[in-house]
Amino acid sequence: MTLTILPILTLAITLLSVLIGLGFIRSLHIVKSLTPTEPVDSEKPLIDVIVPARNEQADVGTAVRSILAQQRVDVRITVINDHSTDQTGSIVDTIAANDSRVHVIHDPPLLDGWFGKANAMQHAFQTTNRPYVVFADADVVHSPCCFITAIDHMRQEQCDFLSLFPKVQLVSFWENAIVPHLMVFGLVTFLNRALDDPKSGHAVAAGAFMLTRRNVLDEIGGLACVRNEALDDVMLARNIKANGFVTKIALAPQLLSVRLFKSNRDAFWGFSKNILGAVSHIAFAFPAIVVPLFVYWLPISVLLVGIVRQDGWWIICGISAYVSQAAILVLASRLAEMHPLKSLAFPFSAIPIGCCFARAIYHHFISDGVVWRGRVIRRSGD
Repeated sequence: MTLTILPILTLAITLLSVLIGLGFIRSLHIVKSLTPTEPVDSEKPLIDVIVPARNEQADVGTAVRSILAQQRVDVRITVINDHSTDQTGSIVDTIAANDSRVHVIHDPPLLDGWFGKANAMQHAFQTTNRPYVVFADADVVHSPCCFITAIDHMRQEQCDFLSLFPKVQLVSFWENAIVPHLMVFGLVTFLNRALDDPKSGHAVAAGAFMLTRRNVLDEIGGLACVRNEALDDVMLARNIKANGFVTKIALAPQLLSVRLFKSNRDAFWGFSKNILGAVSHIAFAFPAIVVPLFVYWLPISVLLVGIVRQDGWWIICGISAYVSQAAILVLASRLAEMHPLKSLAFPFSAIPIGCCFARAIYHHFISDGVVWRGRVIRRSGD
């Protein structure tokens, strides 16, 4: 009796995977995919670009230079070297010494009750004054038409806040095993028709690129509303929308790209900072530690038992679940460049996902905060 239910549970996992896939396809129709706007002669919008950077020596130089290469816009860049322990500071200092459009703020004091990234962005925002503001991550590479395409789209949509979702580069084993499924699941969760409903508080953003108007940030009090939010990008969009402004998000794989994690270790632990945002209450984080093990390894177990027992029904159930889960990778390829063989090892992602939940739970209760880039940041301040 106990064993006979396992193939049925496996078929339920198959159905769940199909529903997630259909939900992702639906999400692609809810939000627009942007393509580059061709440069033409026109008045150049004035943009302050704020780039928070902590230990980004591998990427910050390329990222900042891609911003300096933007066409049809007038950019001024403020890089905040957020207490980096690598060569980030000297790299951006060298760029600033050769281009007056770049200004660097080193080691801003951490305000009480603020997380590091929001704190850095707030310090920079207070030093700027241009009508448009872009928050860009320090590891994102932008195409030359990225900013003007975003400005044009903002004007066409008559919105006050626009975020762009980048192409995600996957290199190491754990990047390929973990990111595609979590990315698809996250987009299905966040991208729905409530985004365009002004009566709904639902809004979403990707921290890689967030464009807004200065008067919008002035009205909501800058970044204070997200000072201790792990999901600072999403919560910024929701606070802006809650104040009566129009927010939008667009998929932009042709406009910007990012490698989220730079190594196997980074990928393994990389979701610790934000993973609690996937559950509505901390109590749900405890079962979430083991749910991935069940979802990913039950189909494989059923398949192997079916092979040993030479039971075609078990074999079919196991194969159907794994194939339906693997099909999600095809959908993820719309927004990610992945290594197919490494990505097919996605069942192993249950290990780091469980570890990230456990680590996040520990720091939630013991440190009252999150750990990110070698620094534990407490909600009540460092």
